[in-house]
Amino acid sequence: MKSNEGRLISNDGLNLFWKAWIPEAKPRAVVHIIHGYAEHVGRYKNVVDELVSDNYLLIGKDHRGHGKSEGKRGHIKSFEQYISDDRAFFKEIIEKDYPDTPYFVLGHSMGSIIALNYAEKYQADMAGLILSGTGSKPGKAIGKAIVLLSKIGSMLFPNIHVKSVLPPEFISRDPDVVKAYVDDPLTYDVITPRLAEQMYTYLDLAFKNAPSINIPVLVQCGSADTSFSGQDELYNAIASQDKKISIYEGLKHEVYNELEKDRIKVLKDLHDWLNEHCK
Repeated sequence: MKSNEGRLISNDGLNLFWKAWIPEAKPRAVVHIIHGYAEHVGRYKNVVDELVSDNYLLIGKDHRGHGKSEGKRGHIKSFEQYISDDRAFFKEIIEKDYPDTPYFVLGHSMGSIIALNYAEKYQADMAGLILSGTGSKPGKAIGKAIVLLSKIGSMLFPNIHVKSVLPPEFISRDPDVVKAYVDDPLTYDVITPRLAEQMYTYLDLAFKNAPSINIPVLVQCGSADTSFSGQDELYNAIASQDKKISIYEGLKHEVYNELEKDRIKVLKDLHDWLNEHCK
């Protein structure tokens, strides 16, 4: 496996970090990772290790305000900036270097919200969409009061940092994964009211527009995920006739980073689905 990394300048001048993991042979497909809130693309090693050895090329960037990219941590002016950044990343890096290679998008958590809204605009360029740790609405750990407070805060004090309501243990039952997340200097536990409000606004928008998606879709979620709910509701709203949902009993938010015996199954399901769509 080889790797490559670089920088993309956003349309408003931010320096955004990206990285690609490249197979030795010609890639059978490109999988564009769109990571979640408060993390970075470097946390997808399990997915990379599963797929690159089978000649899939994995590539992704750190969102503005995340990882090794510039921008205020945990903040966004508009969710459209995330979508615009990923579109520029596709046009300037992915399409340019791999113009005739099937292109899949894998969005996790907040990244699934970005990926859904992205696909609703640009699915003509995509061979398929993979959603992890997703749903149609916030989960029980968020609640209606938090959503309402985010809307008020977004109007009154949009840029201040507040502590996330989600403890790190919500991501996985694997204590090593949780410890690595907490110790990672590129993760954080703060968010601004504007980002929170935009996240919930675009989650609702993605669900409302889900009937426009008609490309192949795979949904993978844990039954013990407390950050999202309405997984079946989202799945049923997606118009595609080629779609699959897997809800893994007892798994938490990051199904690719769960206990080894469980993530082996989740990663195999992901791998098998991609193989079925890259014949």
